[in-house]
Amino acid sequence: MDRALVCIILTSVAENNPSGIQHGEPAQVVAWLTQRIRIARPDKGGGTVYNPEMATAARAAEEAFALFSRGEVEAAKPLALEALSKLGG
Repeated sequence: MDRALVCIILTSVAENNPSGIQHGEPAQVVAWLTQRIRIARPDKGGGTVYNPEMATAARAAEEAFALFSRGEVEAAKPLALEALSKLGG
């Protein structure tokens, strides 16, 4: 999974296009975002740094997918858009 595919799937939720989402992809998107909550530090100190933008995106995406799967499209749309905005999309 890459950023482009994550954006496509989140856009499908925002546009109420279920045909743009394959089985299992919502969970993969949330996992992809969750993996990026902690990012490696680029300096010699090593370790990881908390990325609040990805944490917000992961929570919003998870809620959006849950609402979308229950048919609450209008409630899912702003959450999908929030997740997209945190990704820069």
